[in-house]
Formats: sequence, structure tokens, C-alpha cells
Amino acid sequence: MKKWNKKFAQSIANKLKINLNTNHWNIIFCMRDFYKKYNITPSTRMLLTYMKKKNIFLTSQDLFILFPKGFMKYASQISGLPANSNCF
Repeated sequence: MKKWNKKFAQSIANKLKINLNTNHWNIIFCMRDFYKKYNITPSTRMLLTYMKKKNIFLTSQDLFILFPKGFMKYASQISGLPANSNCF
């Protein structure tokens, strides 16, 4: 997590063929903030709750639209976080 930066995130996103937009970045920064605060990669439900506290109102459907090949797997990779052990 310490070596992560926006350039790293963009590089991973390019490899995954994901064009990052504002919503992607909001998710990425919330995931990183959550991880820093609680030392775990958030589940989808945890992340959605945390995002609401940060006034970012996206649904689980939005997350899967933004990361269509697997939200948790790809969002975690781009965020530089370990994959959530509860994701499939």
C-alpha cells in the first residue's frame, strides 16, 4: 500500500482496460481510506456504508457497472489493496 500512487492506479486500470472517471476515483480513495482506518479491505456492503458517510452515494449496481468484470477484485487491484478474502 505504501508504494501506491495515482500513476500506479492508472497503470493497473489500463492493463485491466478500465477508463477511470470521477466515480472510479471516489471508490478507490474511499477503499484506501477505509483500509488505512480499519486495516482491512472493505466488503461491498462496508464500502457502500463508508461512502455514504463521505457523501458519495453510489449503489452496488453502480459499482458493478464501473467494474463489470468483478468489482472487488479489480477495485482492490487498482487501489493497491489486498483482495477481500470474502470475494468470489
